[in-house]
Amino acid sequence: MTESSYGFRPRRSAQEAILKAREYQRSGKRWVVDRDLKQFFDEVDHDILMTRLGKKVKDKRLKRLVNSFFKAGVQCGNTNVSTLKGTPQGGPLSPSLSNILLDDLDKELEQRGHIFCLYADDCNIYIRSRRAGERVLQSVTKYVEDKLKLKVNHVKSAVGRPWKRIFLGFSFTNHHLTRIRVSKETQRSFRLHLKTLFRQGRGRNLHVLSVKT
Repeated sequence: MTESSYGFRPRRSAQEAILKAREYQRSGKRWVVDRDLKQFFDEVDHDILMTRLGKKVKDKRLKRLVNSFFKAGVQCGNTNVSTLKGTPQGGPLSPSLSNILLDDLDKELEQRGHIFCLYADDCNIYIRSRRAGERVLQSVTKYVEDKLKLKVNHVKSAVGRPWKRIFLGFSFTNHHLTRIRVSKETQRSFRLHLKTLFRQGRGRNLHVLSVKT
């Protein structure tokens, strides 16, 4: 992975990705290519991922274990349904496997000279104009769909101003010295979560509620 990748890596964090995104905007990159992958963990191609894994891991036992992880299937009632693609979201291996699969994209963007922040399947590429952004979005979409066999969410992916987009739950202000702010959607979700918690706690012992949550 390159220095522009922040997800699920030692001594890297989402906070660092947000700070770097702000730095790019302050340097004059006032447009962003916000590329969104459609159901990333459900669409991972097992053959492509195993090929990428084979380039980095030589231990055959580990590769067999990962392959068994893919073929374990999903329990639906009393029936075990086989999985032909995808990795279990929330599974212990999924974050590392996502980095392995997206490593090619990471290096491809760096080779093209793009300025970007990558956090797992969230990717923001910072440019100076909308026209340049449209070209980048088109070429990156083609690479992701043709080479990695992943689906790009064409509805959510767009070229826009950073202060009108959301990255890892945050957005930015339209200032020369860009500031970080919590997005309105994140605030709304937080308030809704608080309302749910307080509604559950009405007429109940707060100590019992805090233990359960």
